[in-house]
Amino acid sequence: MLLDRRHFLNGAALMAGGLLSSGRVLGQTAWTVLGHPLSSLLWLQDVRRVVIDTDPGTDDLLAIMMMLSSTRITTEAITVAPGNIGYEQEVRNALYLSQTLTNGKIPVHRGVDHPLLNRPYPAAGFIHGRYGLGDMVVPEVALRPAPEHASVAISRIVSAHPGEVVLLALGGLSNIALALLLDPSIARKARGVVIVGGRYEGIGTAVSFNAMVDPEAADIVLRSGLQIAMTGGLGPTEMLTQADFDHIRTFGTQKSEIFLKSNAERLKFETEQRHKPGATYADPFAAAMVLDPSVASEFEAVNVKVELNGAETRGEYVFGGTHIYTGDALPPNVAICSRGSAEKFRTQVFKALRS
Repeated sequence: MLLDRRHFLNGAALMAGGLLSSGRVLGQTAWTVLGHPLSSLLWLQDVRRVVIDTDPGTDDLLAIMMMLSSTRITTEAITVAPGNIGYEQEVRNALYLSQTLTNGKIPVHRGVDHPLLNRPYPAAGFIHGRYGLGDMVVPEVALRPAPEHASVAISRIVSAHPGEVVLLALGGLSNIALALLLDPSIARKARGVVIVGGRYEGIGTAVSFNAMVDPEAADIVLRSGLQIAMTGGLGPTEMLTQADFDHIRTFGTQKSEIFLKSNAERLKFETEQRHKPGATYADPFAAAMVLDPSVASEFEAVNVKVELNGAETRGEYVFGGTHIYTGDALPPNVAICSRGSAEKFRTQVFKALRS
């Protein structure tokens, strides 16, 4: 059932007000100085449980491969969010990855198949291809979606392991927002959420595809009181070049072959159409932050909102330091990764694709 915008925003405001007035500290690091560089986030250290909320496209595929290759971190579930391509293809891709990489041991949960207000957004088939995994035709597999709705599964898993579960948000934030509306307590029970954000270059605005998919959902998550880490768009730091693809080709593993087949067109598009030195991989960088937090060498504590109304700016993140009218300092609600290690990122990618 679709609910109107006022219902969602009023619900989100009430939820956020209750959580933020509870006295809970929003981070385990020095959040008191706006924009003050943080070398690490304590809650990202030694993560043991993850729920991957994803819209499986080419970059999601690599992020999922990285997470499922970990012997230390248990992926409790894969939940499918609206985002890159048509929802049914996303579900098919998620089922294929779970079946192929884990023999179906990781449950796949269908979630919200459209943004919360069902408003249109531009899909990203131009970079993810017709089937989401490039031009690779994704076969139907025996694995079926788990019966539980994604938002219910998120709430159940987080509640069963308070303080342990990190939500790795690779797509639109619809499922996580709905889980928060259904059960606001998960904001304090979850260990935190890692969001693939826009290009952060200081105070101002930046486009983020995942926020543009469902701005109302992003707004709910940002106001929830969850501990939030966000990728900041680090350019070459989260990039794989033709030389990296050639190196991956020497691995000769099932994972490397799937990656190369599904991502060849992504590399071609980025280098030929966007004139970049390689293909950018923000989703895998977010996974790398969970696998090895030292890949993120610096965070900035920033107040982040999302624009909900602008005809040309709807879905953009607004990075602010002070109130636009009063000049008062705005409390940070997000730790944005503003510097990272390209070497450590590639190490994580190569390790996963070799296994």
